[in-house]
Amino acid sequence: MENKDEINGMAENSVSETPKKRLKVGYLFLAIVPSALIMMIQTVAQFPFLIMSMLNLMEVPGGFTYEALMDDFNEKYAAYVYIIYAVIGVIVFALWYYKGFVKKNPKVRLGDVFSPKSILAVLGFVIGLFFAINAFLILVDWFLPSLMDSYNELVEMSGVITDPVVTLIYGIILGPILEELCFRGVMYSLLEKSGVKVFWVILIQSLFFGAMHIVLVQVLYAAILGLFLGYLRYRYRSITITVLMHILFNLMGTFIGGAIEKLGFGDGVMLILGGIALIAVAFTIVLIRSDKKAYRP
Repeated sequence: MENKDEINGMAENSVSETPKKRLKVGYLFLAIVPSALIMMIQTVAQFPFLIMSMLNLMEVPGGFTYEALMDDFNEKYAAYVYIIYAVIGVIVFALWYYKGFVKKNPKVRLGDVFSPKSILAVLGFVIGLFFAINAFLILVDWFLPSLMDSYNELVEMSGVITDPVVTLIYGIILGPILEELCFRGVMYSLLEKSGVKVFWVILIQSLFFGAMHIVLVQVLYAAILGLFLGYLRYRYRSITITVLMHILFNLMGTFIGGAIEKLGFGDGVMLILGGIALIAVAFTIVLIRSDKKAYRP
């Protein structure tokens, strides 16, 4: 009897003395590196073409101004820069993610990720966030028109929307793959290794994802998108499904957005659709929580 009590006491002590998960500050700081690296790759890809634009403008008397430089760069070279940047970035982050995390962990098969509910969840988030963000942009245009002007100017200068080939290759395919590898792949995994709670993992990666878009309006809605992409990454333990959602979101923003503009929906209608979309997003979260393939803590 005494031996039994002693064994029980030892078991209780071993449970109570189980060490808590410690915060690994090194991984926390290392998690900043992917964001800095993706910006560095973009800068390196731009640099030689900016030099070429400068040389072009030197041949034009009085033609060297910042506006002239950007006009020449965007007109002649921006398309090449986007593709080069995306290809280099995808290679770098795919190797880092695979070698650093995927190769060392149990494999998540497609069958573990995709199900009728997970596909509906992706569609629910894509459609819901599309209309909710459009409603948000309308409100920004009403109350802070200068911010919206800056955002529109950036979109026009980027060259992505105006060039259909670049839109397809970079905006819809390579761009989403690169950003998912960087933020929901490498950064998310490093934050997990740091020992911070999942709430902070999802929040931090979304804030860095938003920050890389520079213009405040785009920063805000990209951060919101990053929250939901991070939530999918957490629930389905794979970036495969976040890549799909990101591609579909950009696809809808590029083509469906233009179609809606042609229909001539007024701001009031779009705001109502935005409100309905928030309900759809909430329903989608409930759907994910009921999915047997989704991770449950």
